Amino acid sequence: MSEHTMKAMKGQAVIALDTAEEIGEVKHFVVSADGRRIERLHIDGRGKKALFTEWGDLESFGADRVMVKAADATAGSHDDRDLDVASGDIELIGSRVLDTAGFEHGRVVDAMFDSTSGAIVSIVTESDVTVDSGRIRSLGSYALVVDA
Repeated sequence: MSEHTMKAMKGQAVIALDTAEEIGEVKHFVVSADGRRIERLHIDGRGKKALFTEWGDLESFGADRVMVKAADATAGSHDDRDLDVASGDIELIGSRVLDTAGFEHGRVVDAMFDSTSGAIVSIVTESDVTVDSGRIRSLGSYALVVDA
């Protein structure tokens, strides 16, 4: 397992292995509704012109670049969640953290993920509290909900 942080990967160039061309940069991470896995990367464009690549089409995450298997591995949005991510309405980094008892715990400042599987390993709040992924319940436009 190779772990990376979302904060470090955001803005990195995305390079296609088959053409050695830069096809965009990491704009956002499309995280599943349960908040536990990255499903796709938003790599370029806005709104309905936004381009995404599936997690399975990623080859590797390096210190300087993200490698995707092929230049044609990008496509438009799959659903409204993709568009919400591309517009910044649903984003793990910056989300308020609420627990199941209704208490707020600040906002997410970073998240650690497994670059092989896309699994979220943990999140870090602005109060420097680390929350293990096993406590994550859901992610929506209002908040990230975690077990109390």
